[in-house]
Amino acid sequence: MAAMEITDGVNINAAIDSARRATHHNNIELVVVPQQLPTVDGEKRKRHLQLYQAALSGDWDTAEGIYNLFGEEVNATITKRGETALHIAAAAEHTHFVKQLVGKMRTEALYFRNNAGNTAFCFAAISGVEALAKVMMDIKRDLAMTRGRGNLLPIYMATLMGHRGMVSYLYDETNQRLTDGDRIALLVALINSDIYDVAWKMIRAHPKLAYARDEHQLTALHALAQKSCMPSNAVDHRPPGFWIKDLNPFSAFKLSRMRKLMHKQALDLTQYLWEQVVLLDDATISSQIGVPWALIFTAAERGNLDFLTILISLYPELIFKVEHNRYSIFHIAILHRHEDIFRIIYQIGSIKNLITTYKDGEGNNMLHLAAKLLESPSRLNVIPGAALQMQRELLWFEEVKKVVQPWHIEEKNTQGKTPGALFIEQHKEMMKEGEQWMRDTADSCMLVATLIATVVFAAAFTLPGGNLQDKGTPVFVKKIAFKFFAISDAISLVTSASSLLTFLSIRTSRYAERDFLWTLPNRLIIGLTTLFISIGAMMVAFMATFFLVFSNKLQEYSIPIAAVASLPVLFFIWQHYRLFLDMIHSTYMSRSLFKPNKSPLFSKKVKAKVA
Repeated sequence: MAAMEITDGVNINAAIDSARRATHHNNIELVVVPQQLPTVDGEKRKRHLQLYQAALSGDWDTAEGIYNLFGEEVNATITKRGETALHIAAAAEHTHFVKQLVGKMRTEALYFRNNAGNTAFCFAAISGVEALAKVMMDIKRDLAMTRGRGNLLPIYMATLMGHRGMVSYLYDETNQRLTDGDRIALLVALINSDIYDVAWKMIRAHPKLAYARDEHQLTALHALAQKSCMPSNAVDHRPPGFWIKDLNPFSAFKLSRMRKLMHKQALDLTQYLWEQVVLLDDATISSQIGVPWALIFTAAERGNLDFLTILISLYPELIFKVEHNRYSIFHIAILHRHEDIFRIIYQIGSIKNLITTYKDGEGNNMLHLAAKLLESPSRLNVIPGAALQMQRELLWFEEVKKVVQPWHIEEKNTQGKTPGALFIEQHKEMMKEGEQWMRDTADSCMLVATLIATVVFAAAFTLPGGNLQDKGTPVFVKKIAFKFFAISDAISLVTSASSLLTFLSIRTSRYAERDFLWTLPNRLIIGLTTLFISIGAMMVAFMATFFLVFSNKLQEYSIPIAAVASLPVLFFIWQHYRLFLDMIHSTYMSRSLFKPNKSPLFSKKVKAKVA
């Protein structure tokens, strides 16, 4: 949780400035730290310190005692940074203290700014506590329009901090008094903070905001384009550790519903904004989406599929747009490995044959881009382990190969490298890491499989109860438990041997780059599956043996011992099930990653609404 010193204007303003640059400070806590007090006489200095501590702790009784004796201190500055007791109490979120204090203060004292230029109401807005704002606005309604540092309105500060309730309250109070500049700046901030309900109110009341620009020349669509998805995770201001006591199916359901609602609001907002923009002439549209930066390529880089789908479905010309490297949105999707966006290429028919011919200044075609190593660690680390990352890279290379023209496969760039040669060069280190990971995994699993095979092989010739001397048949041959023992022991022996041989084949593999696509992952899955089965069968054999030998004398302990015997199986599965599931998903499920979308991009039902 980030902390800000309210008495030091630098920290709180740094947080606001950072949030304005779209770096959200979620769960920001206002922490008041002791400051050096103004140089005054000793008695006054002592009173200020007492007022500071009282405001910080919400101790109104102490503060009231001082004010009764020294009435002038109600409106006094008590820190070297220019804060009054109202600043401190508002930042510390003590509603009762603030309510009592504003009743004693002069009206003009409510507008006092600290040295950084922020009023106490600015701190109340940043805190997100609506009751604080209501108490102060009951005295003076125009406090909400009193600007703070950087000429920022309190509602803008609350928006940057993501306080949905506070923003909604302040918007209802100020919407008629905002300037056009205030509205577009606020709209962009609302989108950055995922507060779409208030953004909807604003854009419905002022449709021209759809193509207005803020001080950085950004439009609302630029803010939406920067989302990695729409919306980002719902802002939650509960303190860390809340899930320990609060997380339950009901709260999870509510959070899920909230995210779905926010997602729908974001889509509807994007649709409405874009419908207003496409009514403009082509030159203005190009300026809207291209200045100060091309928003469709940013959306493609962030993987914002819904945003691009809405824009392209209403304005198909965007498919042909290229940026300074002559990259289309599909080239960007390949570079950043966004398969959802790349799949759009299957819905544009023969147009893809034209787009796949685009090459950058170094002569790299689409397949060259797929051959390059993914540079973004956040995208690469979505896939666990170097071997599975190598597998995903190969999947991308093979999929792009299906789309490009045949002559592109062996085409050389300006450095004389074909896509295949570039792939090997770029993924050399990843291949080494993947090989080492595979070998280490195979070695550890081989050890377990060898131990199991040794134990169950020996158990097959040392039967529980022994054999009859005259016939040589097992003593317990007619008991059901013995049959369970014989079958499970045989299964464990066969599967452990199979697992051992499978891991041995992994150990001795040649580790060519294409082996990572199917051969090696498939062998690892088979090896882990047979190993799991062998461990389970071995435990069944143990439990059957226990029942045969001790069923008469220790019958009451049979169930607890059987339960304890299952713990090694559960423990081993618990340690390896994530690896097992990741391997299955990456090997078998990932082949549907590039399956074309069922919903058509250009639906006959899509019609631009005229405002």
